[in-house]
Amino acid sequence: MESVVIKKSKMFEKRGNSFTIYDGRDSKVKFVQDKITRSNLGVIRGFHGDGKTWKLISCLQGKIKLVTYDVDTNIKHTYILDSEESEFVSVLVPPRTLNAHQCLSGHCIFHYKWSEFYTGPEDQWSVYYNDSDISPNWDCNIPAIISDRDTNAQDLRVLKKYVCR
Repeated sequence: MESVVIKKSKMFEKRGNSFTIYDGRDSKVKFVQDKITRSNLGVIRGFHGDGKTWKLISCLQGKIKLVTYDVDTNIKHTYILDSEESEFVSVLVPPRTLNAHQCLSGHCIFHYKWSEFYTGPEDQWSVYYNDSDISPNWDCNIPAIISDRDTNAQDLRVLKKYVCR
């Protein structure tokens, strides 16, 4: 399975704009929970994932760099999600795919729909935010702000020893 980019048109008018994030006709995934994070410039969150959860990822405000990495195929994708663009872009991330993002604007609002209920970080895979095998190439001109969880996470090679088929 590979990540899928979903593009939606925006309607612009004098009051602002309007757009659709999710339409059940876009995929057969049943979502059960929405989560939102608000981050300041330079915040990097991830790499996180698990073996069962689909995530539909969007940037509601600001600009983010999103990196996904499929642990089975070693395929990495990089996306820039910018809420100011004329088209609204979401990325449908399948299970067994890690995701991480960096806030590239003053602040950003990251929205994701989950196919499984979130039960906490202990039920997720975590990989070091700047893992050399993934090589996310974060914007080094922006001072990075990283949680202890992501700074102290395991290397991808360690994760693959116990999760690869």
